[in-house]
Amino acid sequence: MKARYWVGGCLSAIILLAVIAGAAYYFLLQASDDLVDTYTSPEPRDFAPAEERQDELLSVIDRFRDFAIALERGEETESFLLSADDINAILENEDLLREFHGMARVDIQDDRMQADISVPLGMINERFEGRYLNGTGEISVEMRDGRLEVNIDRLEVGGRNIPEEFMNEIRKNNLVETLFQDPSLERFMGLVKSVKVEDGRVVIEPK
Repeated sequence: MKARYWVGGCLSAIILLAVIAGAAYYFLLQASDDLVDTYTSPEPRDFAPAEERQDELLSVIDRFRDFAIALERGEETESFLLSADDINAILENEDLLREFHGMARVDIQDDRMQADISVPLGMINERFEGRYLNGTGEISVEMRDGRLEVNIDRLEVGGRNIPEEFMNEIRKNNLVETLFQDPSLERFMGLVKSVKVEDGRVVIEPK
């Protein structure tokens, strides 16, 4: 049962992982040795969880399962809300995200989502083994014409803003576009009116 609803239930974590992958991919696409030396670090950031949060994770999954079932049955249901703590519990404890544990920590203030990331570039290109993209990204999330769009509005790495010529390219890309190749996510999004960041939460509003 858990696996059936994981894609939708962890939608916010998927968004964040898309940002991790997108930031690293577009950075490496433009990367030169000088750029890598300037903007990356030989050490990762420490996102080790302060305490075990398995109970929080199970609560999030269970809540979403009930939400998804109500949508599938056409039952009236309230919007599903995810806090930063919910998202971080998923990122820190979900076995299906084990490969990405320790790579991100999210914070939500009002209608702004911010993600601190630490991406080992060697997982994408062996040439950069031992270098880490440590940064902070501001993320926009919205629905347009029934499609979810996630973009990185700003990306700071190594304490410096990424040069605008790179950011202009990064901003053009919807980081979750390829996720809609997954039929389960496409079906789920067909039942959703909007996904937005509001009042310190990710809000998934049913149709």
